[in-house]
Amino acid sequence: MKLYIDISVLTLAAFVTGIQRAAQEIILRLIQNQMHGQVQNQAPRQIQEVILLYYRAADNRYYRIDNQAFIQYYAGHRGIKEKMMTKHGIALEDIGHGSIFFDLDAAWIGRVRRSYLLPLLKRQGAEIVVHIYDIISITHPQYCLQRGVYQFMDYLGAHLQYADKMIVNAHATVTELEKLTRQIGCKLPSCTVIPLGADFHEVRRIQKKEIRKSLLKAAENKPYLLMVGTIEPRKNHKLLLRAYDEGLRDLGYHIIFAGYMGWNMEVFEKKLKAHPDYGKRIFHFEGLKDDEISYLYQHAEFLVFCSYTEGYGLPLIEALQRGTPVLASDIPVSREVAGDYCEYFEQDNVQQICRKAAYFKTHRKAYHRLKKRIREYRPADWKSCYLNMRQVLCRG
Repeated sequence: MKLYIDISVLTLAAFVTGIQRAAQEIILRLIQNQMHGQVQNQAPRQIQEVILLYYRAADNRYYRIDNQAFIQYYAGHRGIKEKMMTKHGIALEDIGHGSIFFDLDAAWIGRVRRSYLLPLLKRQGAEIVVHIYDIISITHPQYCLQRGVYQFMDYLGAHLQYADKMIVNAHATVTELEKLTRQIGCKLPSCTVIPLGADFHEVRRIQKKEIRKSLLKAAENKPYLLMVGTIEPRKNHKLLLRAYDEGLRDLGYHIIFAGYMGWNMEVFEKKLKAHPDYGKRIFHFEGLKDDEISYLYQHAEFLVFCSYTEGYGLPLIEALQRGTPVLASDIPVSREVAGDYCEYFEQDNVQQICRKAAYFKTHRKAYHRLKKRIREYRPADWKSCYLNMRQVLCRG
């Protein structure tokens, strides 16, 4: 069978993080599996060809991406991204019986509305599989751009109506989908939970010579608490800044924010930069390389995870797999992803953050026991994530 994947959004992304990282990791393995001629043991169907698509608005058409060039660019870090795109047009009529259309990328922010595309493919006999990372745009629209909410409503609504199978990363998302489908009176497609990957063996100790001086200077002002991720309302960065003013500073902690300043954060940014300790004990870095982020994780006293809601919570995994303790808001997905390896606080409870930080500051044996315990933490890796997704795709 042929497997079609629209990666228009991935090809436009300046930085491969979040959803684009997941799409990249799965697609690389699908392509490499096909090129090496590996057989899906005991699978009722086989993937004979992986066809990557990108949409060109200029002539309102999909074109094919060269698979080998995709591997060279995303795995080998060679070549030019634009040269992946071929002039081999793909007619929608070709995606029919015997084909699978796999929505793996963040396609709702692309140009091709799924309310138009999916019924067309369905009429032609194609099977439709979608990877739903979360439904935060539906459950918590106050934390999302209005345009993005409308786009995601179209995307999810179309897949609820036409998808044959859904893949999600957490049981918490299944619960939200079940609640939603009951409310709107529709049936939830067959849904499989597959945790995202995080390769433990790839973690290495980062050397100081690999890190920019300004970052080293901030990190050496120990101990510091770290927040990683785009600065946006849903991530609740303001809570850590409040905790700093209401107790963490007196305990001797510094704080570091690592992530791009996102939408609707003008008030927070102004308050952050106007803080008397900004640049001295409070730091913010944008555009860090993977090794620099890893260095911050490895030297932090705690990662602090304040999110109101999450689809998966990758910083939890990234911190734990580097041996860094985590203070996390007590939300369902945090419990599911990190279990008892985190120290939890009630959402928006500044006093609990300060009390836990104070306890581990004065009870160092307890802190080192915590660090020892999280060495046992092993998240799912990308290989198992890929194999489980392939199994869903090949299941009849």
